[in-house]
Amino acid sequence: MKYIYVLIFIIVFVFCGLELGYTNQSPLYTHFTYMFQHSGVVHLIINSLAFTGMFRTMEKFVNMWILSASIIAVSFAASFIAMYDIPTVGASAMIYAMFGLFFGMTIYSKNIKIADTKKYLLFLSVVLISLIISFFKHNSNFVLHLSSMIVGFIISIPISIYDNHNIKK
Repeated sequence: MKYIYVLIFIIVFVFCGLELGYTNQSPLYTHFTYMFQHSGVVHLIINSLAFTGMFRTMEKFVNMWILSASIIAVSFAASFIAMYDIPTVGASAMIYAMFGLFFGMTIYSKNIKIADTKKYLLFLSVVLISLIISFFKHNSNFVLHLSSMIVGFIISIPISIYDNHNIKK
């Protein structure tokens, strides 16, 4: 499934323009399409690698269909919180939603155990540094990233409850 997303990212990047990005004046459908378009090759590569890595990690703990529906819903909803005059594009909202899910599930789910605290703290630090960089970059939608991660964290609670309830005893 993760590779289908990346294939869609590539196809959309090659055949579509930034009109798929959302702004404070754009049509409703762009709040869905923005997450599949990227502003450049480097943006596409970085988001594709991050997306694939996080999706691979999360699908060990969450059904891939629930994961897909969750990250798309979070990204769609978060786009209404962070609207600007310039178009927002990229899969980073889905990636930050998965970060939030992961951090929440490490707290609430009985399925995820932190094997190496140092590596977990390093990962947490990298995510926080990425958020800080996003805050200072004028062409990065920090509010979208932060809100996606927060909502991802929040939805980790019912997903973890469902997950904990279905653990084989």
